Amino acid sequence: MNSSFFTVFFFFFILQCTLSSSMAMAMEEGTQCSPKDRAALLSFKASIIKDTTGILSTWQGLDCCNAWEGIECHPTSSRVISLHLQTSPSDPLSYMKGTLSPSLSSLTFLQSLLISNMKQITGFIPLSFSNFPNLTVLYLENNMLVGPIPSKLGLLSSLKALSLSGNKLHGELPSSLGSIPGLLQINVGMNLLSGPIPKTFRNLHSLQSLDLSHNLFSGPIPTFFDSQFQNLTFLDLSYNQFTGQIPASLCSLSGVLDLSLSHNKLTGFIPGQIGNLKSLSSLSLSNNLLNGFIPEDFAQLQKLWYLNISRNFFSGSLPEKLGTGLQSLISIDLNHNNFSLGSIPKWLTNKEQLREINLSGCRIKGQFPEFQFPESLTSIDFSNNRMTGQIPNSISKMNSLTKIDVSRNLLNGSIPESMGEIEGLEWIDLSINELSGRIPESFVRLRNVRHANFRANRLCGLIPQARPFNVFPAVAYAHNLCLCGKPLPPCRNKNSSSMNSN
Repeated sequence: MNSSFFTVFFFFFILQCTLSSSMAMAMEEGTQCSPKDRAALLSFKASIIKDTTGILSTWQGLDCCNAWEGIECHPTSSRVISLHLQTSPSDPLSYMKGTLSPSLSSLTFLQSLLISNMKQITGFIPLSFSNFPNLTVLYLENNMLVGPIPSKLGLLSSLKALSLSGNKLHGELPSSLGSIPGLLQINVGMNLLSGPIPKTFRNLHSLQSLDLSHNLFSGPIPTFFDSQFQNLTFLDLSYNQFTGQIPASLCSLSGVLDLSLSHNKLTGFIPGQIGNLKSLSSLSLSNNLLNGFIPEDFAQLQKLWYLNISRNFFSGSLPEKLGTGLQSLISIDLNHNNFSLGSIPKWLTNKEQLREINLSGCRIKGQFPEFQFPESLTSIDFSNNRMTGQIPNSISKMNSLTKIDVSRNLLNGSIPESMGEIEGLEWIDLSINELSGRIPESFVRLRNVRHANFRANRLCGLIPQARPFNVFPAVAYAHNLCLCGKPLPPCRNKNSSSMNSN
């Protein structure tokens, strides 16, 4: 779970405690709804042509403070201070259809405006939403809002948290947002926004979380993200079109916990100062055009548990110092680079907490190793290498494995019967090797497998006649010597069909 969640959760926890206390006082003192605010809320309700959440059905009568769902009022002034309309993002049957009424700007005492996961609220963000002098939280997430982000939102001088993610907004980020010095969070991920990061963002020194992911932003990553941003713990610029090198200044963000620059067009080396990010727990640089060697300074990242530098052009071997560093590592993904590892790095076997290894396409040669990896491992991907030899029986020691992919190698011999003892397996890919013999009868115990591929080997005999193996597509068994039984044609001789069917 990333640090932005905790930042926002803590922020809303404090806010909710304050608002709930106000609400309780309001109920005790018999606070009645301001007619002006009630009219503004009813105008919003009128702009919603369909509500399957049932929230707006409670908006009846005169007392919006105590009887209307999602509304909270100040205990003495009777003015609305919180409007929270939210539903589950995973429930497609729960939504509101309509537009955002500009009348909401009449709620001049509003401190928190949250309209999230309504899915079918469309139209523009009203320009009048800049007229909230006391607004600290503006969340309009996971709707269908279109058009540009109004530059006048920069007038919300009290704003602490802004999230417009999961809409269809386009255009550039307003530079005016850089004039709100107290901003703690900006999230505009999953939109159609473009252009560079505004230079005015250099002024947002209080920023704790910045999420610009899944947009069309371009240009270089600004160098002003440096030691002045000591509060920044979460920075996600992934899935954009950023170019140029990774600025060395990013390595002075001593408080950053999560850093993702993946799926861009970044070039050049990883800065050697990467080891300065002492607090870093998650780093993703995947799917870029980065090259060069892996810096030894990676070994200084003692809190790093997730590392993904896959699908770049890194070369050379992995520094031996990584064996003594990276003590918190849980997941490592190095696939599809230009490494010349030669063999699987032995230091990986020393990481007792390691759960996921992806060394696909890392030019690994030589004998397939004995399984001396940590028993905590849940996922192994050694596919698309040049490994030879047999899959060892010691694989049965890996009781926690849910995924094994050794496809596209030069493995030979038979599939170990002991693999059937790993009953938690969900993903098996042994395709495009030189494996022979049968698919072990013990595989009938593997009831949780949802993907299996034995294609293009030298296997023969009866396919285990139990679910799921007898219902997988025939292509999963294609291009072998003489596999038979469902989903392939029946076996023709006793030798092939002697395996028990279940």
